[in-house]
Amino acid sequence: MRARVSEKRKRMRKKCVVVSGEGDPCPRCSKPMQIREYDGIDKQGLRQPPFYIRWFCCMNKSCRTTLVMPARYKVA
Repeated sequence: MRARVSEKRKRMRKKCVVVSGEGDPCPRCSKPMQIREYDGIDKQGLRQPPFYIRWFCCMNKSCRTTLVMPARYKVA
């Protein structure tokens, strides 16, 4: 019974898309990062804090930084 309850509470992630162009430089390796945002944002999603409209991913394999979420894209 407990396995079913935990499956219902599992978080569903929304699909993200890659935006063309180069993002901010990575704070560690200084290479341009990939820009990502959600595909189809609804009003309910914007009301759930904290919510980021856009974020960056470092694509350098030797860099330890994966995600960078700047405060300027945060919806309060």
